[in-house]
Amino acid sequence: MKWNFYKNFTIWAGQTKLPGNRERVISSGNLQFVDRSLVNSKYNIDRDMGIQLRHHFTLGKKFLIREMFAISQGEGRNITVGNIGGYDYTSRIEFLPFGEFKKKGDYLGSDVKREESSKLAIGITYDIHDRAVRENGNTKSFMYNDVGYFETDINTLFIDLMYKIKGFSFMAEYADKQADNIFATNSDGSFTGDNVGAGTGMNLQAGYLFESNIEFALRYTTIDPAKELNKEIINQYTLGVSKYIVGHKLKVQSDISYTTEEGKNDNIMYRMQFDLHF
Repeated sequence: MKWNFYKNFTIWAGQTKLPGNRERVISSGNLQFVDRSLVNSKYNIDRDMGIQLRHHFTLGKKFLIREMFAISQGEGRNITVGNIGGYDYTSRIEFLPFGEFKKKGDYLGSDVKREESSKLAIGITYDIHDRAVRENGNTKSFMYNDVGYFETDINTLFIDLMYKIKGFSFMAEYADKQADNIFATNSDGSFTGDNVGAGTGMNLQAGYLFESNIEFALRYTTIDPAKELNKEIINQYTLGVSKYIVGHKLKVQSDISYTTEEGKNDNIMYRMQFDLHF
């Protein structure tokens, strides 16, 4: 439920996406590539049950600033009762110095609305997850030990931007997820085998949409797991081609990715999809 209770103040209540990284908040039907990047799959904070307070104001004629704050249960989607551990506190601020995008285009992949002048959105999110019991805070497996659930504080930072003009689009994201205790332990200090997916990641992607509504896009993603995890850096390079028939509502998309990780064979992945949604 959403209630615009006073001027530019709106309160949300229920289960929805937290105001986290831009790529996660963009709907799966409005993506520039077949799927989201590895930065999102490794570090996003996804959905949760709770309340959100949102506000916006304008400086001068165009400079738009949005503020968002959420308090949520912390266990992720589809868990409505029986809170375990602490709660999740999420704050986000966005700066749009050139005003709003067409049709909320700052949360659409590709410049399908063809901005006539430069549009820029910069977002910063900080998430404090008190006594989290899942490996990524709100997602992945629950962490158990010999006395029940293992709890640890997890802090996540996201910095992202979206820029668009006349068919060209550029999106960048940086993520940093850290935990007080990365490895879950039993009461005697022994390891359980569960761990928090801590580390940093960066995603850069750009595309150009031709007048024929065919778009070519490139994406570079790097994942740097926390040193304690003893995992190697992952680099992924993606080339995408899309044909937008009715914007994102009816489209054909394809991409090919080349992934490298020290100690493992290089990987090539090809995907193609037809998307129709209302």
